[in-house]
Amino acid sequence: MRVVFTIWNDRIAPVFDVAGQALVVVLENGATLAEVDLLLPAGSAMAKVASLAEVQADVLICGAISRPACFAAKACGIEVHSFIAGAVHEVIEAWLNGRLKDSVFAMPGCGRKKACCRRRAE
Repeated sequence: MRVVFTIWNDRIAPVFDVAGQALVVVLENGATLAEVDLLLPAGSAMAKVASLAEVQADVLICGAISRPACFAAKACGIEVHSFIAGAVHEVIEAWLNGRLKDSVFAMPGCGRKKACCRRRAE
């Protein structure tokens, strides 16, 4: 499994559509086999989605993402977990332990008690 985390300053990038870097984590049976830096193309969010498809991403974990980019990623077979915030390695650990939906990883203003942007994009 290949899980892509968009990054900015060692944190989850706040907006996928303008992110320039990502970390591809290759997992097998729940164990991390490799972590590979990925430069995302400048320009359109669709070009970024295409680069994720090229590296055969199974999952995208990111901050905010536009609806067109989210739908394009899903059309490529990529599972999208959006509106995530936090330090990259803490988010990776949360993903591995099934805690990604903990409120500590929700973007500010995206609470768990209300229907919010996170539920729209997933």
